[in-house]
Amino acid sequence: ILAGVTLFYVLGDNGILKAAQDAKKQTEDAIKNEQQSLGDLANQLKEVYGGDNGDNNQGGNTQNPDPDTPDKPDGPIVDDSSSSDHTGTTVDYTWEQIDKIAQAIANSSKVTNETTEVTANIDGTNLKLGVGDIATVQYSGTSVRVRVLGFKHDDLVNTGAYGGNHSKASISFEFLDCMTGSTYMKMNTSHTNSGGWAATQMRKDLNGYTTSDATQSGAIGGLGANLSNKSYIKQVKKKYIATYNSASSVTTCNDYLWLLAASEVVSSGYQSGAYVYAITSEGSQYPYYQKNATEAWNSPSANRAKKTSASGSAGSWWLRSPHYNDSSVFCNVHGDGNIIYIWNAASNFSVAPGFSI
Repeated sequence: ILAGVTLFYVLGDNGILKAAQDAKKQTEDAIKNEQQSLGDLANQLKEVYGGDNGDNNQGGNTQNPDPDTPDKPDGPIVDDSSSSDHTGTTVDYTWEQIDKIAQAIANSSKVTNETTEVTANIDGTNLKLGVGDIATVQYSGTSVRVRVLGFKHDDLVNTGAYGGNHSKASISFEFLDCMTGSTYMKMNTSHTNSGGWAATQMRKDLNGYTTSDATQSGAIGGLGANLSNKSYIKQVKKKYIATYNSASSVTTCNDYLWLLAASEVVSSGYQSGAYVYAITSEGSQYPYYQKNATEAWNSPSANRAKKTSASGSAGSWWLRSPHYNDSSVFCNVHGDGNIIYIWNAASNFSVAPGFSI
């Protein structure tokens, strides 16, 4: 009788062995369910982030091979860039937004000096910016229009300006309205172009420099300190002809505000290898002028014309290029965009500087 009872409790339908088998099956089922849930979660994460970013990526986006432009960087990213044509328009972005666009451009290998349009996702909103677009800046409380000249054109002085290591300033602008309005300025206090752009009184006045040292550093000062976007302006290296009649005298200086060179505006001059009346190049032509100011350098061009204000009259504006055959003269652009006009350095003309963000 005792043996029968023992066998019943061990081997019966509700016996110990049956209970152990049921418990084992429940445990196995629970493990399978947990693994299935984890697999579903992994698939959802893949859909959100475009891949598992591991060595066994099964579809979706692969890791970006360029460590300087990660797929998911902190801050704004360039969603799209294009080398197609862009029609310039007026944008109402703040300079904080433009600075964030510049940060995105710096971190994107898609954008080059050939790019004419970018779209950057800034704080959840896509903002488009292109060559020829016009923004507004305040100078001493007056609204002045500025125009995009190009992307990644000018060389940075501080390669860590955007964080990391970048050689190019993201966005280059020029004043479309003369910065000082109808107030004219001299290149020098006397009729001389000795030392070229770096030695001019104009350069000192615009940037707040006290000497002609080409490697100036520090925050923007002078007239530039009156600009509402001064905290976003990056110092860049600008080429200049140090000796008016020597093509081999080209060197560089560091500036926040600078006058455009003849070679940055036009592609030719009075002779082969010259630009307007400058003996040689002081930097390559900006994309805006490559596309828009295609008229001959000594012909009128509306795209080279500047005004004293948006509703004001056209005025002649200075270039930083010295005349190849006259030690007292710098080149300038006439009100109709014709660059045959040249004037003594102590003459008074409009000022339409460039700057980079």
